[in-house]
Amino acid sequence: MIDVYSPPGLERLQGKGRVATLGMFIIDHFEVTDQHGNLVSTEDEALTWLIAMIAARQFLPSSHVGLLVDKGFDFPPRFTEDLEKLGKDMIWFRHRDGPTTRALNIYSGRKIGEGHQSFKYISPQLQIFPRDLIVDPSPFAKPLAPEWIHVVCGSPRMKLIVEELEGLKRDAVNEGASPLESQLVWEPLPFSCTPGESESLIWLASRIAIFSPNLLELQSILGISTVSSPTHSDAEIAARAFLKLLTEKYPNVPAPAIVVRAGELGAFTLSPDWTGWVPAFWREEEQSQVVDVTGGGNSFLGGLLAGLLLSDGDIKAGNVFLPF
Repeated sequence: MIDVYSPPGLERLQGKGRVATLGMFIIDHFEVTDQHGNLVSTEDEALTWLIAMIAARQFLPSSHVGLLVDKGFDFPPRFTEDLEKLGKDMIWFRHRDGPTTRALNIYSGRKIGEGHQSFKYISPQLQIFPRDLIVDPSPFAKPLAPEWIHVVCGSPRMKLIVEELEGLKRDAVNEGASPLESQLVWEPLPFSCTPGESESLIWLASRIAIFSPNLLELQSILGISTVSSPTHSDAEIAARAFLKLLTEKYPNVPAPAIVVRAGELGAFTLSPDWTGWVPAFWREEEQSQVVDVTGGGNSFLGGLLAGLLLSDGDIKAGNVFLPF
């Protein structure tokens, strides 16, 4: 039996595609609040939405990770150098007209990660779709298309992504090409996690491999209000309630794995193949070392994608990679 819990040798990855993300490459800027209550800019710049692929890269060689970077005229050379250190065959620098996508993170506290956080784009977005990864001239299209694709977005964009990927799969069959096996792992954005969006979310979840909201988002979808600290039971009840709605609505469709990210409690997975918990990466006594939780969900799912690729889709084995 292959030991999926040890570092992979290249022989284990033969005949496998990549893991990839549809997250936009964004250069983040930051503002914090000074002692007088005024917003002040910091000198910091950071790269986000690539965190899932950096996490996957901890377990996979660069030849099995894919990151598309739309590079505008203002792209800092130091970021090119930093990204290429991950492995040049992992990165596709694609030219785009205009500036690189940038965003501003605003904190109500005195330092990054402190207080309430808000977010806004300060340059035009350029969204990525499955075709960008799977069809020429993408260097990730051959010899095998990405097997697992991470998506973080709201339900309107997710509908477009699901429909495009299903169309690409039909095209491959009609053209007599090799079947397209790419599967989606979706991290929904909070604005879509409301009772009014539940029908759309249930339909979308029925079309993908893995649905991964955090606990508060899942409770919001279900209209569950809470006033106390979350418990393991809360996550299990919410996951089962969502699955019940999905299977009642679409009884003949294979159920996705539901992976509920529950902060300090860890993560709960409810799937046809395995159900269980994995602990959080950090322990309660280490809480003071957590500077900012932004990107935690991305990195968490990057580890899952790596585990799924290494284990041929074994959700239990994939979960071993989650907390790291």
